[in-house]
Amino acid sequence: MLIAGPSIGADTPLPVVPARRGHIIDHCFNADTELSAPILRRQNAVITAALNQDWEIVRKLIDAGAPVETADETGLTSLMVAAKQGNMEMLRTLVEREARLDFMDFEGRTALHYALAAGKHEALELLLSLMPNFQPSRDLLTAALASGNMKIFEVILARFPGTLEWTPETRRALEVALKADMREQVRLLLNKHSTPPTREGGIVPLIAYAIANDEAPLFHALLACGSDPNVALPKAAEKEFMSLLQNKYLRLYIENETGVNLLMLAAGLGRTDYVRALLDAGADRRQSTPKHKMLPLYFAAWTSNWKCVQLLLGGGPMPEELRVEISLAKQHATVIKDGVTIFTTQVSTGRQGYDTPAGHFVITDKDRDHVSTIYKVAMPYFMRLNCRDFGMHAGVVPQYPASHGCIRLPGDAAKKLFSDLPVGTVVMIN
Repeated sequence: MLIAGPSIGADTPLPVVPARRGHIIDHCFNADTELSAPILRRQNAVITAALNQDWEIVRKLIDAGAPVETADETGLTSLMVAAKQGNMEMLRTLVEREARLDFMDFEGRTALHYALAAGKHEALELLLSLMPNFQPSRDLLTAALASGNMKIFEVILARFPGTLEWTPETRRALEVALKADMREQVRLLLNKHSTPPTREGGIVPLIAYAIANDEAPLFHALLACGSDPNVALPKAAEKEFMSLLQNKYLRLYIENETGVNLLMLAAGLGRTDYVRALLDAGADRRQSTPKHKMLPLYFAAWTSNWKCVQLLLGGGPMPEELRVEISLAKQHATVIKDGVTIFTTQVSTGRQGYDTPAGHFVITDKDRDHVSTIYKVAMPYFMRLNCRDFGMHAGVVPQYPASHGCIRLPGDAAKKLFSDLPVGTVVMIN
């Protein structure tokens, strides 16, 4: 036990306890070792008293002028010892006396490391709260994650600027937070990194994998926590990701075009719920690729998913409200409104070799005086389907398949449908 007189001064010599073998930091980090054990000779009086938990003497020494940052031969300071012990009152006192949180021992550890290693999480949080401008080191962030305490990890991560690069440790932290549905930690991790998260060794954003794999919980969690809904995919996407894409047009554009984004990906896969969620989160349906000016709508157009097409078009009547049904076998078209047939007409669809495709399509644009760019012939009252190279228009109707793939209508019928059917109307061809 150290003994001090009533008027101790800065230079007053203090008796020291006998030395014990072993490195003082080993003592400090060993949870089974009492910090009041005998220590090495010739140590500074402040750190000697701190290691003996004689905090009243530490306070008197500092008040008398002893340097608060004085360290022993290993770089250990009284702040580190107080952090190791979780002595909240002394931590406040030392910080008030201008103890530095960035002071490191000879192995690069600060008081925060000592508090974390000892499991004194309240002490760590207190130190950070007392020094609001202090930025911890990356290795402390790693140590916090290794501790398994995501709350402490969050407290430390909050101190970093939003320019971090993803590491195996922060990817693992994101995985843990996602599995535990810890939305605040996920949001913080996303905000603190300058790029979206990817798989280890990959370059495709994790949220793109969620769309391609139809992992709805992962997709919605990332989107809700701040993932950019307009992020673009890399042109040289890894093979593992490309193997998930069944749409050949989608694969072709990702391989050869920059600027293919999440909305285009979801549209090209015909995933309506993902398209809707991305639009709700602020995805821009008018954004196009720089080279070929491909819109998300164009990617949806090749899926024959009328719901995606309508969403990206901006709307349209539901089929139960208004639709057109075309029978390839009967060469006949029917307009149905609110479940009631309101118009019928003969049609002429594609002849052999130019078959009209079957499926559910959407009227995506109309042109009163359209001229075919392929055949250079007039196609009055043209109603394009799914932004593609066929549609409904006025033409010769010989009551058998005779067109190059379009649906020919009698002139009066074409004029009426052009007037009555809004853009966004579903056309079912079977």
